Amino acid sequence: MKPVVGIAILLLFCILACGCTGQSPASSPLAKNQAGEPPANPTTPATAAPTAGSVISVLSDSRPNTTLSLDPGVIIVAFQAQDAQFMHISLYSSGTVIPDNYAEAATFSTTGPYNGSVAFKIPKKGEYLLNIKSWGGIWTAEVSRLSGDTPLKVPLNFSGAGMMVTPVFYLEKGEYIFGRNETMLTSPWFYLQYANGSSLMDPNNTYVQPGFGVASSETFRFVSLPESGTYFLSVFSDKSPNNWSVSIIALPEIPLSRGHGPVITQSGENGTL
Repeated sequence: MKPVVGIAILLLFCILACGCTGQSPASSPLAKNQAGEPPANPTTPATAAPTAGSVISVLSDSRPNTTLSLDPGVIIVAFQAQDAQFMHISLYSSGTVIPDNYAEAATFSTTGPYNGSVAFKIPKKGEYLLNIKSWGGIWTAEVSRLSGDTPLKVPLNFSGAGMMVTPVFYLEKGEYIFGRNETMLTSPWFYLQYANGSSLMDPNNTYVQPGFGVASSETFRFVSLPESGTYFLSVFSDKSPNNWSVSIIALPEIPLSRGHGPVITQSGENGTL
């Protein structure tokens, strides 16, 4: 058993040395949130830009809301703030098809010009009202459906500068290491989500993975996937721009020794015992 433990510790040190390296609230900051081909060079950080389909609506500070007829899935609201401002993006059902008055919202601020994105889960087919409020700034926004085409594969490296939704990626069932470069109060919140918008919870269903805590100094956490599928990462930052970078790699398998092992003999005064 000691050799196996030794190998595990050695592998962990190797992971830390290569920089591939901590719990979040039970849900994302979205109110009531359930919030291809591999890249040509997977070791090069990719700017996090959502894999969006065709634009279905355009909003601006002069046209801040719209009613949308949506099917189940995920929509992406990609916004462009031209200056520092405080923003509130909300989505809620506007008809009787959704009996529980489904609603989500994201509130954040920008300290200067910034382009970002927010994902919203659409639980059922129906009419939804999207509204964007801003205090003190000029902005525009485009609404599109999340596209699951050409998902990326591990190893994954993403970087951004604040509120952002990454491209979709495919992960096999198993264990992974989610590493980040920023820690404590300089780090935004990270939330792994299924392609349908549901949150990827931990095995005990207590928090959204990866689950870095408030002001956590952890540089990595282990992530458990109960099933293979397509996922994306939602990044929430109270203030943008706010630079960040993360990586997701498969947890290396630890080889286990088999067989009876070597035969150990001892010598006494009169020979072998």
